[in-house]
Amino acid sequence: MGVVGLEPTNLSTHVYQTCCLASLHTLPYFINSIMKLKHIITEVPLPSDWDNSQYKSNVSFAQRIRYAKERAKQVGVGSSRVAFVIQHEGRKTVLKIAKNKKGIAQNDYESQMFSDYYVTGLDITVPMIDYDEDNDTPTWVHVEYADKMRPNQFKKMFSGVSHNEIDGVISYLTGQRRVSPELEERYQQLQEDNEAIDSLVDLVGNYGLPMGDFTRLANWGVYKDSPVIIDLGLSSDIQSKYYS
Repeated sequence: MGVVGLEPTNLSTHVYQTCCLASLHTLPYFINSIMKLKHIITEVPLPSDWDNSQYKSNVSFAQRIRYAKERAKQVGVGSSRVAFVIQHEGRKTVLKIAKNKKGIAQNDYESQMFSDYYVTGLDITVPMIDYDEDNDTPTWVHVEYADKMRPNQFKKMFSGVSHNEIDGVISYLTGQRRVSPELEERYQQLQEDNEAIDSLVDLVGNYGLPMGDFTRLANWGVYKDSPVIIDLGLSSDIQSKYYS
């Protein structure tokens, strides 16, 4: 005999199960909120000797890049962003600054992806340190420094699959293409045995990302002895709007 009013019934069991399912459904959103709050509390600005006003929306793209070049070493440049090495808490890190509207769009998307709890849990992206929150869309994104990925490293870390072949593997495993029965067996085994491939399948499949960037070795790095994506600014929408 239990406490009056608390004896389990079909109705109370159903209500309890419903509440549990609802809690599980909202858990990722709750964790994401906590992570965002943590980011706000621990937000790190640009280097202390830099003038933050140089990265306001009323400053030209060229002036922002020029200001950074006077103070940091440039380590990469693309069609939309320029990357610089800056010191942060005694270690090398990377600051990516938009050079045009494409770069702003990529910074915006990348900062969302790099702060997404599910994405970061896949351990396939370089950790983000901070991003510009003073403007409506970020003029810069600050990430950890990853060593350059070599072709032989990539092949070793992806169980014999080269960066040129990874497109075919992931496209099959995300249901975008068909392959022979022999390749089916091989690719399925690769996903089962290799955590990086499994994480990449998860990332591409769940977020609908275009595969092209992942075949470029320059978009990969090595961080703490593991492969990481160092450029995640290209969504399908951005590709369609700026690169089609």
